[in-house]
Amino acid sequence: MRHFFLLILLLVAFGVARPVSAAAPADAWEGWRTARFLTLDATSGLPHATTTAIVQGSDGLMWIGSRGGLARYDGQRLKVFRQVSRDRTSLPDNYIRALLPLSNGGMLVGTNVGGAVRFDPVSNAFVALQGAAGVGIGTRILALASDGQDGALIASDHGVFRYDARHNRVVSLIEPGSDLAGGAFAVFRDADGTIFAGGDKGLFVRRPQDRAFSRVATPEIGDVWAIQRGRFGRLWIGTGAHGIFVQLSDGRFVQPRLLSGDAPLIGHRTIRAFATEPDGTLWAATDGMGLLRISTRGPFTVSAMRNIPANPASLGGDTVRDVTIDRTGRLWAATDVGASHTDPTLDSIFTVTNAMPDPRRSLADRNVRGLMVDSRDRIWIGLSNGMIDRIDRAGGTVRHLRLSGEQSGQDVKAFLELPDGTVLVGARGIVAIDPATLTPRPVAVPLPDDLPVISLARSGDLLLIGTYKGLFVWQARTRQLRQYRHADGDPTTIANNEVINIVDPGDGRPWIATPGGLSRFDPATGRFVVYRNDPADPASLPQNYTGSIVPSGGALWVGTYGGVACGTATPGGLRFRAITEAQGLANDNVAAVLPDRRGRVWTTGATGISVLDPQGRRVRVVSRRDGLPSDAYNQRVAAMTRDGDLLFGGTGGLLVLRPDRMLAAQSGRSPTLAPTDIEQDGHTLPFNPFPGQQAIRSDGHALRVAFALTDYAAPQEVHYRYRLHGFDTDWVDLPDSVPATAIYTNLPGGEYVLQLQAQIPGVHPRTVTTSVDLIVARAWHELWFVRLAMAIVGLAGVFGIVHVRTMVLRQRTRALERMVEQRTGELRSANVTLSQLASTDPLTGLANRRTLLARLEAARETAMRSGGGYAVAMLDIDHFKRVNDGYGHHTGDIVVQAVAARVAGGVRAVDCVARYGGEELAILFADSGLGDAATITERLRQAVARAVIEVDGVEIRVTISGGVAAATGDELPAAVLHRADLAMYRAKRAGRDRIELADDRDVTALEQAAVL
Repeated sequence: MRHFFLLILLLVAFGVARPVSAAAPADAWEGWRTARFLTLDATSGLPHATTTAIVQGSDGLMWIGSRGGLARYDGQRLKVFRQVSRDRTSLPDNYIRALLPLSNGGMLVGTNVGGAVRFDPVSNAFVALQGAAGVGIGTRILALASDGQDGALIASDHGVFRYDARHNRVVSLIEPGSDLAGGAFAVFRDADGTIFAGGDKGLFVRRPQDRAFSRVATPEIGDVWAIQRGRFGRLWIGTGAHGIFVQLSDGRFVQPRLLSGDAPLIGHRTIRAFATEPDGTLWAATDGMGLLRISTRGPFTVSAMRNIPANPASLGGDTVRDVTIDRTGRLWAATDVGASHTDPTLDSIFTVTNAMPDPRRSLADRNVRGLMVDSRDRIWIGLSNGMIDRIDRAGGTVRHLRLSGEQSGQDVKAFLELPDGTVLVGARGIVAIDPATLTPRPVAVPLPDDLPVISLARSGDLLLIGTYKGLFVWQARTRQLRQYRHADGDPTTIANNEVINIVDPGDGRPWIATPGGLSRFDPATGRFVVYRNDPADPASLPQNYTGSIVPSGGALWVGTYGGVACGTATPGGLRFRAITEAQGLANDNVAAVLPDRRGRVWTTGATGISVLDPQGRRVRVVSRRDGLPSDAYNQRVAAMTRDGDLLFGGTGGLLVLRPDRMLAAQSGRSPTLAPTDIEQDGHTLPFNPFPGQQAIRSDGHALRVAFALTDYAAPQEVHYRYRLHGFDTDWVDLPDSVPATAIYTNLPGGEYVLQLQAQIPGVHPRTVTTSVDLIVARAWHELWFVRLAMAIVGLAGVFGIVHVRTMVLRQRTRALERMVEQRTGELRSANVTLSQLASTDPLTGLANRRTLLARLEAARETAMRSGGGYAVAMLDIDHFKRVNDGYGHHTGDIVVQAVAARVAGGVRAVDCVARYGGEELAILFADSGLGDAATITERLRQAVARAVIEVDGVEIRVTISGGVAAATGDELPAAVLHRADLAMYRAKRAGRDRIELADDRDVTALEQAAVL
């Protein structure tokens, strides 16, 4: 009965029982929408991968504590502080446990065995705190909190203390022998001065009128590790094993069932820290269960953010020691594998992948090849290998279907919904799917040789089928199938036989997109009107390779590999206006074009997303700051939901973009641009970062001013520049890949103004400019009387040295001419040597990995232009460790050289053999198919197996194992190498001395064909 009463009380307290009409409308994507984290780890420069504390300083910089030191992060660079032996101004211990920013720009640092120190931004040193009278502050600092008076409250292994910043002293807040004398884990101060502390014996409180802490009467909560006052007056308590408790405004404690110790999202893990958003949302850091998001406004809900190994944009690790929210609303988490951060409020763009937090909402594969939204607002997703997913947002489910038989190996690129709801799918031939049962059945359209279908459309009672061998038109009533192909020299035929897209605008004359241009088809006559690029006609298509076709706003929008073409009707036919990178488009290689409900046109390209106004006059580019992932997008894979959400498919999954939210979402906070580190001759200069006091004093020698925009949202996209008034004549632009730094050497004495500027990209581009006074002391030689004396001496000496100088110059000129001639020859020789070293492997003389990757990228571009392909083989010497162990590494090197020479001598001149690493070789078969590449590789294997390698009179025989993969131009080289590598390891597992194909063809038949 008691538990039932508490449950009713909790529901009332959290506002669950409110009228339905007052509830906010449900988000159709709830459950699919996930945050994208960026993670700083040891590879980013952190002193240790395990981060333990994280806060934002009063200067806007992020401070990150770890097990190996302390780091200060400005969005571009990390400055690391560590313990230095015999340096009393360095950290006393590298294991940082707690951090607290001070109002003067300093930082209070709590360590594991070195106590607490204060970082002084003026001296750039760590200063020890004076201990409390009669008792030490303790060596293990577990928590820090503001005392409301520019000082701090300290929870340590000796109890609870207050740091008086004004007098730089520490005062003990506990009585000797109290329950907190053995140590406190958490401390928190309310606005009225009430102090709460947690330890292994529960929760304690000290009110302003009290002289000591007293135990708070609570349920059995165990040890207390985190305390936080929420937005609506509730006190949140995080425990070691019993979950989270809440103290209501009337003083009573309750525990939501979702936050109990045995709840699935808690799992009896320690609650380490809390952070509160302005809307009342509470974030809890757990020791092994990731981050918990607790909604305290309206219906009470709890969700988790965790690390998903298959998703690099998920939380860095599940052990989270600290959590904080910075001034811009960005969420930061100190995890066991780095510091992760994200914008939790960003809901205008997100990706549905094959690695979602809830596996029931994950796709079967992350490469979305086809897309359709049906009449019931369900999303049909075509994937590789005959796989189809259907998202039902209303039901909160993803259903998976895999076509069988010869359909199982085909990419699903085309969907078409019939009036009765049946969905046609283009695979090898056409498959009809019952939308209720997802049962597939073949459609009796007699396509020759079960052609892959890449596009489908209806025009009246005709079914139009796009293939790689032209356009097929099926008349179901007469059961007639007609094929239309391109014929050279006949302008009335289709532009190209690869039918990428078919769109019927409603007049019975569909548009056909091909790699050879845009065609308008008249089914009544069987003739085509073709639009192509004409270099002499600026109103023609910007490029022949077309994909998306969208009639919108009285215009025809066409995505090409030369930008977006906006076509308008004229008496002589369509005239096009090109919108390209020159007009601000993200990329000219346009994958998909899609209008939203307001007539704006959105385009995906090879490197981003753009949005055009209905007339196409203004272009805005979506950036990573807007939430854009760095994925590639597939051609014409785009659709719109019933409520106006835009869907784009690509290599990273299904991207959901909400256009109205994205274009309306503009942060009201102005990001801060300021110097973050100032050095002169390698030594840090003191600098006050607060407005009104910004002045740098220098002697002008080797001055380096690092600066940054401290909002941390995709800092690599911000473009920086600077200018020194009184010295620079123009702005100095900095490369985007280089941390923003203004560098000056030997500045003349005087007063200058250093202007810093950050140009922020995105759908809401902005420019932020700030100024800093720079005062350079005048050197002794810059004083007027010194300069006058020097001028007199100089004039007197000029007349005496002119003649001598002229003679010396003539002699030097002749010597320099001889030296230049000699050095020019040496330089030519050195350049030849450097070129060879940069492109070849020194042991084997083969191409190195860098050269191979460049050749692979070139082969991919050639394949994309020609429609052809290429193949890659990965070879590895079997049992090579036995050679090294039995004969020594010198003999091993000779064996690698001999095998490399044998392989290099057995391929064509156009192919590329490279040493990929160790005893592993790679072969690029340019413009080759899988069969030819596999045959050559098998012959190479036999040749190596037959060869005898003699080293110092010892005969050695080795064998090789290999894998072969083929690719077309739309596949990334890294993916082809990976498939070949997997095939090679399959050959290893199958017994070595054999070649495996990435598509698992019969290896035995291949070997017999190679022998014959």
